[in-house]
Amino acid sequence: MTAALVAAGAMLCLVLVARSEGAKRYRLVRRALWLRQAGRSAAAVKALEAAIDVGRPDPGVVNLAVETLISGGKYSEALALPPAFDPVAPFDKLHFVLVQINLAEAEYNLGRWDAAWSRLEPLDGRAEPFAITRAGLALQRAWILAHTNRPDEALARWEQADMYGLPHPYRAEHYFTHAAILLGLGRLDDAEDVADAGADASVRPSSERNALFMLARVAATKGDLERAEELCRAASGHRFQGHGGDGLLLWGDVLNRLHRATEARQAYALCIARDGQSESARSAEARLRATTIQSAAG
Repeated sequence: MTAALVAAGAMLCLVLVARSEGAKRYRLVRRALWLRQAGRSAAAVKALEAAIDVGRPDPGVVNLAVETLISGGKYSEALALPPAFDPVAPFDKLHFVLVQINLAEAEYNLGRWDAAWSRLEPLDGRAEPFAITRAGLALQRAWILAHTNRPDEALARWEQADMYGLPHPYRAEHYFTHAAILLGLGRLDDAEDVADAGADASVRPSSERNALFMLARVAATKGDLERAEELCRAASGHRFQGHGGDGLLLWGDVLNRLHRATEARQAYALCIARDGQSESARSAEARLRATTIQSAAG
């Protein structure tokens, strides 16, 4: 009887510990979400890292941590973060795919476009059961194709991405991907219309900022440099300031084309400061050196 009571007491303690650990993780995740919304991505990541049980990682928490690191421009850290896990439950299987889709973004932001594509290649079977992963996978492939000079293939992939398979706050990215594809196809007026629609659909602060940069890219391609510069300036001052190196690089290039070299150097420096790990930052460093040399020589 005593042994049975001891065993029952031990089991109760384990249940209480499990519940307390679960409650602690829940609090950490909630705090991380609040910090991320407030633009404090580094603090959000610390909270999420504390919430990850390395022995039994929760794929949903891992995915949130990966996404938060990427939004803060910490691409190498995102790629290093995920502990190995073998998903069993449907919810875990879904997040396993989302982690890989998000890590593909980390890869191509570092300039590793082939690695990003390869990461997505084995995911079709795993993505098929869920609307969000089917849409996300098609959209990520379309984005990669659009940025590796294959706009026709990109359009075919984009057409496979059901916008309504994406959560409402992420649907603006469906428009932005389409706009990037249309730019590659030379359909500039259509690209502007779609980018405008993406701006209207933007819910997250990052999407609002991305809309400004996408509209700036359209304006620059159409030769309206003054409007492109205004849009880039507005985007650079937006409350969301995570990553965005490609837009800041564009800003510097537009300023150079407007013969505003001092401001261009400032834009390139801002690209490096805000998105230092990115391929765009490396391009900005090269342009900054070149414009500095030109300024000294002139």
